[in-house]
Amino acid sequence: MTDSSWRGMFEPQGRGGGRPPTGAPPPGRSPEPSFEEEASPVDLSDYSPWTIQRGRSRPAMMLQLRRLEPKSGLWTGWGLSYPHLVALEYTGDRLLSLDFGSRQFMIEGRGLDELARHIQQGVVLSVQEYAPSIWPGRPEGQFITSIRQLGDPARSP
Repeated sequence: MTDSSWRGMFEPQGRGGGRPPTGAPPPGRSPEPSFEEEASPVDLSDYSPWTIQRGRSRPAMMLQLRRLEPKSGLWTGWGLSYPHLVALEYTGDRLLSLDFGSRQFMIEGRGLDELARHIQQGVVLSVQEYAPSIWPGRPEGQFITSIRQLGDPARSP
């Protein structure tokens, strides 16, 4: 069997004569993306209905939906994979439906036509429901009043 076989890739002599690999990437290859490119945590000092990726070298793979549970006062949310987004439906700028196959979500608010456009482009990192207990003044312009998972018995209307 020669060194070019698949077993040669896993043996030390197949990776450069037994030398340990160096920390630098091979010439012509860019290093792996750093964790610094990941989405930053949500800033609770000022309400923002959604966060758009800016200056990232690769597209977002997950969409975060967040809401404050009024009874517990805890943030709950869902991380959803963009490749599993089957359909997006909207009614005017007030109602948006996301279908991820076995999970469907209904988002209500104002200015959601722009959110729909950004989700179709795959550049939204997170969507956050407005919570009056955190941000007492009702926001002007775009905001999310409700994020509901359809078929969730705990959140039935």
